[in-house]
Amino acid sequence: MFKSLRQCTSGVVDLGVVLMIGIAFAALMVIAFIIWTLRNQLITTTTSTETNQSVANITGGFDNAVNLILVAITVFILAIAISALLMLRGR
Repeated sequence: MFKSLRQCTSGVVDLGVVLMIGIAFAALMVIAFIIWTLRNQLITTTTSTETNQSVANITGGFDNAVNLILVAITVFILAIAISALLMLRGR
């Protein structure tokens, strides 16, 4: 009825893909922290308003891009986990 996991090779989840996504997730978090720290150092009360607005636009856009990529990576990891559970269930 159910095949052994050793015999079932059609639904193997590649661990390398999960590790690469995890490394990308960690790298994006580190880059976001660096940009956040730079924003706090660049936007001060002594610089002009135009400079502060342009720096805020650049770092805000980067923050939005990082958040979007992190959501996409999280959804992909969840899809891999669901497919692994379905494979183990035998569907």
